[in-house]
Amino acid sequence: MEETLRTAIVEDEDAAARDLEECLKRYCEARGITCSTERFRDGKTFLEQYSPRYDLIFMDIRMPKVDGMAAAQRLRELDRVTALVFVTSMVQYAVKGYEVEALDFIVKPVRYSSFEMKMRRILQAVDLKKGREVLLNVGGTVRVLTSSSIYYVEVMDHDLTYHTSQGDVTVRGKLSAVEQQLPKEVFFRCSTSYLINLQHVRQLTGDTVVVGDRELRVSRGKKKELMAALAACLGRGV
Repeated sequence: MEETLRTAIVEDEDAAARDLEECLKRYCEARGITCSTERFRDGKTFLEQYSPRYDLIFMDIRMPKVDGMAAAQRLRELDRVTALVFVTSMVQYAVKGYEVEALDFIVKPVRYSSFEMKMRRILQAVDLKKGREVLLNVGGTVRVLTSSSIYYVEVMDHDLTYHTSQGDVTVRGKLSAVEQQLPKEVFFRCSTSYLINLQHVRQLTGDTVVVGDRELRVSRGKKKELMAALAACLGRGV
């Protein structure tokens, strides 16, 4: 994990926000983790000011202006990677949380004992989401990518193209070497040509998979393996 865990709390109730902040502070201090927190009182303000600068977002569901579920749906249109946890008394929304890739639910009122247990799993997933750095030599200049920013890597002849949220980067190399370099929990070789980031998969239909906004071919015999990898990725909360 990086030196600072950057968090956002989207919560309209002062007492609930204070309880959550105190639990988070206690948890981080006990483990030597530096934590920064920004508080938002409603989903509308959060979305208006949003940029992908957080590692973890705690979101209430029942809020004025824009409720937490609607805010989470809009968040996922802007950012499919940042970890999201609902903090709410409305446990009936637990199933809907999977639609917006929520890692977990923390039930109000927040108690430190249950918060601590859940945070262990949550931070493991945050570590995977944040990814690792990839260094590329592009014409004598070193480019640094984070694995979480990579949608997929494509090979054509001996050229590797990294399709990322910041654009495409092409270098010489072998896809098999990239496969060994990137985390296996998150990246999957769906064909001889493509290594895809499971975090960015939007749809799997027949012999094609939609990654980001691109439709890619899945090799025959790889579909079941890909479905299992996606299920495992979801189960880990990645």
